[in-house]
Amino acid sequence: MKQWVQKHPLLSFFILAYAIIFGAVFTGIYLQPGQPDHPWSLVWFLAAFSPTFSALIVSWIIGGKAEVKRLLAGFTRCKVGVRWYLAAAFLFLGPLAFALIYIALGNSISGIKPGMTTSVFLGQLVFTLFSGPLSEEAGWRGFALPRLQQKYNALVSSLILGVIWCCWHIPLFFQPGSSQQGIPFPIYLMLVVTLAIYFTWLYNNTRGSLIITVLAHFSFNMSGGFIAGTLGLLPPMVLYMAAGSMLVLTVIGVVFYFGSRSLSRQPIEELAI
Repeated sequence: MKQWVQKHPLLSFFILAYAIIFGAVFTGIYLQPGQPDHPWSLVWFLAAFSPTFSALIVSWIIGGKAEVKRLLAGFTRCKVGVRWYLAAAFLFLGPLAFALIYIALGNSISGIKPGMTTSVFLGQLVFTLFSGPLSEEAGWRGFALPRLQQKYNALVSSLILGVIWCCWHIPLFFQPGSSQQGIPFPIYLMLVVTLAIYFTWLYNNTRGSLIITVLAHFSFNMSGGFIAGTLGLLPPMVLYMAAGSMLVLTVIGVVFYFGSRSLSRQPIEELAI
């Protein structure tokens, strides 16, 4: 088994990540049918962190401590330029700007949810940071993306990873209370694949900074959970249509301007591919 994993590290990572989330979520559904999973529970923890656990396990098998350090090195790359922090935060700032324009035009909004306090708000921020951004990026971008780009160009790698990343969420469509419920799968697939391209652009141009991809992931999750949810600045459907269109147009512009090979205009030796 060890030799097989060393020979097929990328496939091993995907299989293990899927096995953990499918096993955790459907075990939780079986034990508590019809009940939403509780945040910070064992089922939630295993499911959310399955890409990171898988990346750490496979990295240890194929290269020991040195490979694990190499995997986590992306979390130390913070000196990448302000423009890339802004590009990552754009996934929240863009929808927020649209929401403020929407309000300025006289449209009615629902406003902040009743019972919202500072402590509750901070708790939601922490949960949002851990339920996706910090729990997934070491796996998808830190482990899988560089290995895909050894075989394919940046755009094709992003498309492959986007589909795999999207389908990894399938168990959550069956879990009561998850954010995936109520979203048609084809729309969700298009959204995740588009995000994967955007995240590759950020990753390649910041020498593999996982801090930047975590921030981008966090910003995107914040836009849905807070702009339309907690803060009530936009109706959810208006947000999805506006933010989705904004993201698609931005990614199309990125691909045409930076090129599909590396999604960057920098010399190849300066990129994380």
